[in-house]
Amino acid sequence: MKRYCAACTFLCFFSSFALAQVVGSGRNPGAEDPEMTRPRVLLSGRVVLDDGGPLAKSVVVQTICKGEKRIAAHTDSQGRFSFMIGEMHSFSEAMRGGVEDASVSARGGMSVAGDTPVGVHKLLDWRACGVTAELPGFISEVAELMVRTGDEGGDIGIITLRRTARVEGLTVSATSAAAPVAARKAFEKALAQEKNNKWDAAQKSLQKAVQLYPSYAVAWFELGRVQVLKKDIDQAKRSFAQSLAIDANYMNPYLELSRIEAREQAWQSLADLTAKSIALNSTASPEIWFFNGVANYNLQRLDDAEKSARLGLKLDSEHQFSKLEYLLGIVLEEKHQYTEAIEHMQAYLHLVNSPRDVEAAQKELAELSKLTGTTTISGATPPKN
Repeated sequence: MKRYCAACTFLCFFSSFALAQVVGSGRNPGAEDPEMTRPRVLLSGRVVLDDGGPLAKSVVVQTICKGEKRIAAHTDSQGRFSFMIGEMHSFSEAMRGGVEDASVSARGGMSVAGDTPVGVHKLLDWRACGVTAELPGFISEVAELMVRTGDEGGDIGIITLRRTARVEGLTVSATSAAAPVAARKAFEKALAQEKNNKWDAAQKSLQKAVQLYPSYAVAWFELGRVQVLKKDIDQAKRSFAQSLAIDANYMNPYLELSRIEAREQAWQSLADLTAKSIALNSTASPEIWFFNGVANYNLQRLDDAEKSARLGLKLDSEHQFSKLEYLLGIVLEEKHQYTEAIEHMQAYLHLVNSPRDVEAAQKELAELSKLTGTTTISGATPPKN
């Protein structure tokens, strides 16, 4: 089997708010979509912990449609959230991958920055979607909108987060308790400014917080997130690294740094970083396993890449991170395990609907067909992992 270069880079073009995703529906894209002329649907709900404890931080709320995750909102201090189906969020875009992504291999167009990185799904799809929460160290139930709401949307109800296991890695930093009052106020002010899209002001407030209290790991992390939004990636990396230097058990910076290292194709650094995160909490995030697998694949550690992809898929029982299927498919293809490679590539094609992802899967299946002398089927049911 011929070998391919380890990675390539491609540009994704964004509108001022979000990446334009065109779903292959067979419709004339210039024709008016009656579903889109309806008023936008408001959805709201609340995220709680199963033990009744308070949320220590804002939680990311995501929609899941056809295997694709998109950030929709962040909870307030009481766990409440609301969002409109059809809106786009520039903050979500920046947090999920930025403008330039790196693919796993030159063959496919698979972004390593995460599943469909922007916005909230359009009205046409919303009834078949689910809503979930994301917090490292916890598993979220999926609220099925078709079951929980009527045609006009409304209250989703409660989404419960359940702790996966006792782990060393924490989603809150122990350093926060010692923060002086002035630093805490600056940090809280920054969070309020972020909610109002006042990013320059939020950055200044966070810089003040870490100046007043240099050991404020959470503030350093939040500063890095704002710097990513402003596309100041070098400074963001320094902020995330500073957060980890202060508190190596604080989980949140690992994922953000992993996304940056993946886009920069720093494979050894990405492998080391994700290995540390996994050692702290192996059940925190399928995305961490994905990045670890991508790093090992590009370092030609195929056995390690396969292990990471399989463990990530086992953790991702709701198929929220579909690119794990693609990763395992190309790893198995490299290892000449063509039959199972076809199964996972078909599963990936079953889960995605963006033209770029569909095209990447179809190209791989065509290559596998040549190698095996068989005809692959595109509508296969996802395999059991």
